[in-house]
Amino acid sequence: MIKKILILFFCFRLLVGCGFTPLLKVSEYQNNALVAYEINPNNSYEARQALNSTFQNLNDEKATFITKVDIIETESAVNVMSSGVVSEYRVEILINFKIFHIKSNDLIYESQSRGFANYDMSNSEYNNKLLKKDALKQALSDGMRLMNIIVQGKIN
Repeated sequence: MIKKILILFFCFRLLVGCGFTPLLKVSEYQNNALVAYEINPNNSYEARQALNSTFQNLNDEKATFITKVDIIETESAVNVMSSGVVSEYRVEILINFKIFHIKSNDLIYESQSRGFANYDMSNSEYNNKLLKKDALKQALSDGMRLMNIIVQGKIN
């Protein structure tokens, strides 16, 4: 039994200590280094804060591309009981965005992304506000994540 443990230990040491190190891809376009984001000032405060916290925004003179973002928030009932009381809501975020080349001011790409999240109603008004705020943040982060993937795919 001790021989088997020692053999396993040496085999494990041999495999771990072989010196293999993975190579990482070096990319010059990390953290949206070429893109500046501009959100419509008429959008909600939460949407503007989510965009600013999600993306590292550059000055327009350093960026090559600018993405203009407009966010539409909707809320709809999902579960309506027979008494007419709503027990669950859905928050849906529609993000319309356009990518422009800054120097030539040409429209490169125009698209939209969506994010959504559900939240259950509780007995407390305060808890309902917190649940709605959390669902809104989740939907915004999902939509912005998809938008970022599309933007990076179009500029690279």
